[in-house]
Amino acid sequence: MAVLMLGSCDENKGNQVEYLAVQLEEGDSWSIIDKDGKVVVEEEYPSDADVSAIIDDVYWVKSGDKYQLFSIDSPKKPLVGEEFDNVSSFNQNDLAPVSIHNQPIRIINKKGKTVATLPKSIKRCYCFSKDGFAIFTDKNEKYGVINTKGKIVVKPSYYYICPINEGLMIAAKKEEDKKALILNTSGKKVGEIDLQKYHPVTVSFVEGKIIVKDAKADHPKFYAMNSKGKKLFTIKKAKEIETNYMNGYLVIKDDNGKCGVVDDQGELVIRPKYTILFHLGKDFFIAQKEEKIGIINAKDECVIDFEHDDATQTQLGNHFIMQDGNEYVILDKEGKEYNTFHTCSGFNNLFVEYTEDAPTAKEEPQTYDPGMEDDMEGYSTYGLMAALPVGTTHYTGDMGGYPIEFTIVNHPDKGELYANYKNKNYGTTMKMIGESLPADDGAISFTGEENGTHWNFKLDGDANNISGTAYGSNNYQFKVKLKRM
Repeated sequence: MAVLMLGSCDENKGNQVEYLAVQLEEGDSWSIIDKDGKVVVEEEYPSDADVSAIIDDVYWVKSGDKYQLFSIDSPKKPLVGEEFDNVSSFNQNDLAPVSIHNQPIRIINKKGKTVATLPKSIKRCYCFSKDGFAIFTDKNEKYGVINTKGKIVVKPSYYYICPINEGLMIAAKKEEDKKALILNTSGKKVGEIDLQKYHPVTVSFVEGKIIVKDAKADHPKFYAMNSKGKKLFTIKKAKEIETNYMNGYLVIKDDNGKCGVVDDQGELVIRPKYTILFHLGKDFFIAQKEEKIGIINAKDECVIDFEHDDATQTQLGNHFIMQDGNEYVILDKEGKEYNTFHTCSGFNNLFVEYTEDAPTAKEEPQTYDPGMEDDMEGYSTYGLMAALPVGTTHYTGDMGGYPIEFTIVNHPDKGELYANYKNKNYGTTMKMIGESLPADDGAISFTGEENGTHWNFKLDGDANNISGTAYGSNNYQFKVKLKRM
């Protein structure tokens, strides 16, 4: 099962959209349908283009390597004449960071008007939180925060800052810090987490709390913690935490690998019995039982029968989008069908980067046979890509404080580059596809999906020591450090 998340996420609202980009039939150009499945923009964008999530009636269309901004009211003419190289989502507020190669990052509004230009020292800017703040990193990979006017409100002096929500963020000054700081949006400390006792499992405050794991317990123990760093209650029956809180509910997994739901006091309201369980906004959940997908509510009552192959983790208005074979169908709570389509689009870019022409690369020793050149199109001849041994290499290290194993398989002659990830605390695994990044001095990007979260690891280093950052589709971001075994 591969649950699709198509809209931007308000932590409390979930993914609910009023419009959706679809291909009605295989190979069609992209159309847009409304919450009742009615076509409001018909076959307007080429089939090889990508259309973003449509948030507050505006959306990005990517053709080739360029992005243009459109709206439901102006689907044929871009809202602004410029084409952008990097864009991020508006995420239910009126602002988004964008960039053009060799130009500093800008903040634009939904009309495409520039409201702020960031200094060139800001190398990466994440999309704005609903609070109106965006995390950024500088040339030294230090994290800070800007407001909607582009003004720096938290100086770039942190080793990491986790996604901002409800005016709070978790941060650390140094990698070796034994305590994580809980900050408000002016950078003032309001609490802390003792990392020798607790490991944060959810990294954003939702409904005034985060979930932490007992760092010393033999059997996993999870607690809710408030913004002061105080334990509130124990999460019952949980061996793993599957999601963050949403509308007072949290999805957990028990010792038998079954998923259930606890309430805002950590008490079970749906006993663990489902193979897969995902929030679907308000009081609904996508569930899997006996290899089939259905929709249940918070009372564990069946809303959509368990007879479908898949579902999107997005509601179209108040309707559900289910998948059967190669076709998606829009249903209401009574099972009434509104429309069908072949596929849908709705990407969300989490950040943009300031890019500039790279200096001429120096010649570096290569680790592959000279006869492989014809099979190595797109492979970098410097940086990590050049230093990476041919074959299978095992690494161990940590991601945001969690111990991981990372095995890289590199066969340039076959065009193969992928990695196998494993979280040693939870036993979760993920296969990740690799791509060389010559413009980033030979760094490697690995992408994969785990429990409905899409991950991108941007890594660099040498054959023995690798470091970088992991970016998740839920606005997660963690430092990664790996050492060859």
